[in-house]
Amino acid sequence: MEKRAVSTEHLYGRLVRRILERFGTEQRFSTEQRSGREGVGLHPAGTLGELGVWLRSQEWSIATLRLYRMALLWYFVDVGGQGTREEVGAVLGMDGAVRKKRRGGPGKRRKSEKGWEPVTTWLMKRPGGMDVALWMEAAMRAGYRPCEWWESRLEPEHRRLWIPTAKVKRDGEGNRLRGVGFEDEAGLHSAGLHPGSLADGKGLAPCKGRVWRYLEFASEEDWQVVRDANQLRDRLLLEGCVAEDVLKSYAQWLRRAWDAVHGSVRPRMTLYSARHVFAGRMKKAGVDRRTLAAAMGQISTKSSKVYGRAHHAGTVRPGVVVPEALVNTVRTPGVGPGGASFPVSPG
Repeated sequence: MEKRAVSTEHLYGRLVRRILERFGTEQRFSTEQRSGREGVGLHPAGTLGELGVWLRSQEWSIATLRLYRMALLWYFVDVGGQGTREEVGAVLGMDGAVRKKRRGGPGKRRKSEKGWEPVTTWLMKRPGGMDVALWMEAAMRAGYRPCEWWESRLEPEHRRLWIPTAKVKRDGEGNRLRGVGFEDEAGLHSAGLHPGSLADGKGLAPCKGRVWRYLEFASEEDWQVVRDANQLRDRLLLEGCVAEDVLKSYAQWLRRAWDAVHGSVRPRMTLYSARHVFAGRMKKAGVDRRTLAAAMGQISTKSSKVYGRAHHAGTVRPGVVVPEALVNTVRTPGVGPGGASFPVSPG
């Protein structure tokens, strides 16, 4: 049996419950229509084969269908022991599935700031929502992933924000395939210090410690927002809060705010949408793709292509200064720093 994180199993459990309840409801309704009388229907879960046919008939996106299929495989094979993954997977296969066609818009999350202004107004009127509005405004200026915010550090004398780059990946020889930043060999950030000496790139041993990138803010106004978000984090730490719980609460507040303001308009804005807004503002301000990739902690320009496609409203200015030492480490597909040939891993 494959080992999964507890959070993944909780997600799969919720998805399976939702799928089987909906499948059972539709199967009973369909059978009652055919029979013309109450009480004659399939078992709420039907058979595995019927479930596979029903799954493929739904107008879901291929990503949604794939996620549901993984959840069902976990439920029937790992939990229920009803055959092997190959056997159950063949029954729940995606061949012949109805593919939902999107109209060229964003996918599961909103990638522009369209609709954000009334949402932030709604949040600011509620004590529990004010922190969420502040977090989103800071993330739109810093471009960090939600999980990166919790361990970020400030260097006030330079209006500098140090961000721990997530999703860093290396090959077997220690060469970095994902993630841009300076190696924190001495663990200075963990001690609450600012390793400004790391910026010169000298004397750094590969494959050791965290990887950090930094941004310097040209605007005092933007810096104040980012600083306030970090002070919010410090307060939450003193209260004993955990990053996962805080971000989960913020995501719930954001969904609630979006639905209250925009109703059924989809896709919603999510916490990760702020990262897309940051990229869109940078692109509109004329920032080149390598600089954008460095600011977002991505080692390849290929990774940043999914960002900054949506149009962004309002006056846009280059809100941050990205260090040249980081930009010079960003690769383009098939071409490494300095023009050398280098394989690039997506992401």
